[in-house]
Amino acid sequence: MKNVVKFGLALAVFLTAFGVRANDADFSVSVRSGLGKLINFSINNTKAHVSITGKDGEILFEENIKGKDGKISRTYDLNAFPAGSYFLEAENGTKIARYEIRIDEKTASVSDRAIAEVLKPVVTTKDGIVTVNIKEVNNTPVSIVLYDENNVELFNETFKGEAAYAKRFDTKKINAAKFTVVTKYNDKMFVETVAVR
Repeated sequence: MKNVVKFGLALAVFLTAFGVRANDADFSVSVRSGLGKLINFSINNTKAHVSITGKDGEILFEENIKGKDGKISRTYDLNAFPAGSYFLEAENGTKIARYEIRIDEKTASVSDRAIAEVLKPVVTTKDGIVTVNIKEVNNTPVSIVLYDENNVELFNETFKGEAAYAKRFDTKKINAAKFTVVTKYNDKMFVETVAVR
């Protein structure tokens, strides 16, 4: 089934303009009215990762997209998908947005807005200080783990009950040039390796 759906999902055309139903500052997803099970996806960015999953989380289609002039547009033909509920997840450099897709026998519809959005953590370094900033987690537990370049765990803690988190690590006394920060929240895991020297 997975392979049939993957092959059945076709990139129809690059679009330059279309009627938008689900829209926010970075992403937009819409349905091309009168054309059955075609959905449009647009992102204001030069790189993105897009996936379509089933209700059980199984990835049915995914691609990394590169665009020009700061905008990417795609049309996806979902005619090979059986009737049911699916999710389109779009990821750029700063966030992940999830939209619900409902397919019946003849048409597809997309949620008006993203049903979930997760801002990615921002990891910075300056003068041997590694800083992790996580915004808008809305009291969701956040796990932060720090590893050195030899994968030795240096820090591991879960924070609860905050709207946002910030954590600073002074790495000047640690004999390592690179560190890996693993953060987990809202059912997502983010891994970033940074150089401090």
